[in-house]
Amino acid sequence: VDDAIVIGENIFREQERGVPPLRAAVQGATRLCVPVTFAVFTTIAAFSPMLFVPGSMGKLMQSIPTVAITVLVFSLIESLFILPAHLSHMKKNANPGSVMRRLERIQSATTQALERFIHGPLDRVLRFTTRRYSLVLIGSVALIGLSLALVRGGLVQFIFIPEIEGEVVTARVEMPLGTPAQRTQQIVELLEEKGHETATELQSGLPESHPPLVTNTLTLVGDQPSLALDPMAADQHKIVQSHLGEVSFELVNAEIRKLPALEFEEAWREKVGEIPGVTSLVFQAALLSLGSSIRAELSAPTTQELVQATTRFREELTNIAGTSNIDDDQDRGKREVQLELLPESRPLGLTFEDMALQVRNAFFGAEALRIQRGRDDVRVMVRLPKDERNTPADLQRLRIRTPAGAEIPLSEVAEARFGTGPSAIHRRDRRRVVTVTADVNEDQNTLDAVIGRIESEIIPAIQTDIPGFRVSFEGEQRQQADSVNALARGFVIALFVMYALLAIPFRSYVQPFIILSVIPFGFVGALIGHIVMGLNLSMLSLFGIVALSGIVINDSLVLIHYINGRRREGVPMEEAIWEGGKARFRPILLTSVTTFLGVLPLILERSTQAQFLIPMAVSLGVGVLFATILLMMLVPALMMLHHRLDVLIRRRHADQPA
Repeated sequence: VDDAIVIGENIFREQERGVPPLRAAVQGATRLCVPVTFAVFTTIAAFSPMLFVPGSMGKLMQSIPTVAITVLVFSLIESLFILPAHLSHMKKNANPGSVMRRLERIQSATTQALERFIHGPLDRVLRFTTRRYSLVLIGSVALIGLSLALVRGGLVQFIFIPEIEGEVVTARVEMPLGTPAQRTQQIVELLEEKGHETATELQSGLPESHPPLVTNTLTLVGDQPSLALDPMAADQHKIVQSHLGEVSFELVNAEIRKLPALEFEEAWREKVGEIPGVTSLVFQAALLSLGSSIRAELSAPTTQELVQATTRFREELTNIAGTSNIDDDQDRGKREVQLELLPESRPLGLTFEDMALQVRNAFFGAEALRIQRGRDDVRVMVRLPKDERNTPADLQRLRIRTPAGAEIPLSEVAEARFGTGPSAIHRRDRRRVVTVTADVNEDQNTLDAVIGRIESEIIPAIQTDIPGFRVSFEGEQRQQADSVNALARGFVIALFVMYALLAIPFRSYVQPFIILSVIPFGFVGALIGHIVMGLNLSMLSLFGIVALSGIVINDSLVLIHYINGRRREGVPMEEAIWEGGKARFRPILLTSVTTFLGVLPLILERSTQAQFLIPMAVSLGVGVLFATILLMMLVPALMMLHHRLDVLIRRRHADQPA
């Protein structure tokens, strides 16, 4: 509605001067056609970077800039062609009813109060900013520095995505590979029993009128459907597996529930404690998950060192406050026979590959012949008779052929022992890796703080004992870096595009900089809004700040356009700034207030579905209010500074001899 407000207010101003409605509509629309058009274009440019954010966050938020850009295009058409046509036929009702008379009195009183403010406090502020513009600029820079210090100092934390609790609390259990379904069922039943005990204890602490905390319970063995909500794990466990299980408790609606779902999760986790024989046990109450907060890929020179490093890394993570659900993908597989060459085999020229191939051929078989029978391909495999490949003793008696042609028992060149191998081996860049995952409770610690401690303390300590140990962060940390970098690159490009668009109507290289200088104060306003609302900055907050930049640019553009018009009529710069600030304050105020009121219901909404968008709404709503206040002081100060510098440069050129 920004462009419609500006056009409508200008038409109303013409009508107040006594211009006939039709002529007032034409003059009001044509006079602001250029600034409004370019204001919409700059707003579209501000929303454009959101279209190119990669990863899960980009997919979630892509609809917002798409809808916003579409609405902006149609609103421009409506404000330039349809709105003036409607306003040209508006006539004052000669005989208004009682309701309309009451509304007109309220409107008249509001208009008079606004006019008193414009010609009183606002006039004094504008005169101060033009005469003491250096103080205004110094104070503005100091305010930006203070805001950055609050973020850099950790007083206002930055998280990738706000943790929004849902109405379902889930526990996912994973047993060793090959565990019978009956054993997994016992663990699932234990989790369900502890969950009901937790619900009973928490229910006793709620008012008697509170509805039952738990409405439904779901237990599963062989599958973990909640992983479908995790984009980092959605491709896992496609088939039923007996070692997997899941228990879910659906809580009463969040709008009437007096207990946070996260509190139920923590109480349930404490009630369950450690369960012997369980490979992994993860509790989750978040509505939306982009994967584990921490997803670290560990690698080491040898398999044994990798196992040691993984164990130590997990132990160190448990000592960091706020970390939970620590797990890794180093799943133990089934029991197997592991072979290792003895030093005595080296003089014989026997390699591990030669020995392994001969053992495989003896027990599994080697292809001796391939026969084509019609459309079928029949392979003939040759291996030891069944009674010679049934026991470990048969393996020890197996004769291995050396490169020289001699045959010796396997027991003389290799050691065979029972062990458990991994169910899967993961590699990256030909290095074997183990992925360690963990969640971070943002109420106790932040992801950046945990990552900082890992990089500064844990990794160097392990590298001291295990040279060649490496860690790379994936998961939320990688998504955060990719999304922030993509948004930053897109925003820089958008700034260049907005500068070029602003330079066209103003025919100036300096005035677009003055307009763009208001953007940082949108961030200041968004930061104040987050502090007041008790929110952390997040990726969604940055989306709101990027969108906010287009709105504050529009207000500055309209103000400077009016000042330039008065300057072309020969009005001195100071008076042009005073008149421009007072003439354009009403549309600027209306634009900011309507934007704030538009997102206010979302800011105040307490439903679970709305929590995801609240940080963006706070950035947009509170940011535009604060930026408007500073805009009315900063733009006049910068315009005055530009004018003084221009006059000084002209005088120096005039004083130089021809």
